[in-house]
Amino acid sequence: MPRKSSASPTPQAVLRAATKEAYDRVTVLLNASYADFSPEQQRRIRALVAGEAAASPVKRAKPAKAAGQELPPRYWLPHSQETWSGRGRIPQSFLAWEGTVAHTEWKKHHPDERFPAFPG
Repeated sequence: MPRKSSASPTPQAVLRAATKEAYDRVTVLLNASYADFSPEQQRRIRALVAGEAAASPVKRAKPAKAAGQELPPRYWLPHSQETWSGRGRIPQSFLAWEGTVAHTEWKKHHPDERFPAFPG
């Protein structure tokens, strides 16, 4: 059985050396120019160092929708007064309206729209 050459380092040793070098470079950079970062950048750096941030890049949080809060209507059917926010599945009443004569007439005057916009 052939022996591995002691001249080539193991992958773990290479990783340890690269990690140590990266740590040293980051430490030098932070010590030299931490005050030059903006307050927001300093806050993010402190969060990263404290371990509060995930390993992935920082993502901006989307505003949370309050539980049970309905979205404002975007579309409506004039004949039934039914509304739809434009999100999620299309309601059956809207799908059924698409094949009617009323839809065909409306579509002649609004070729770029699928459903009538909610007034207001």
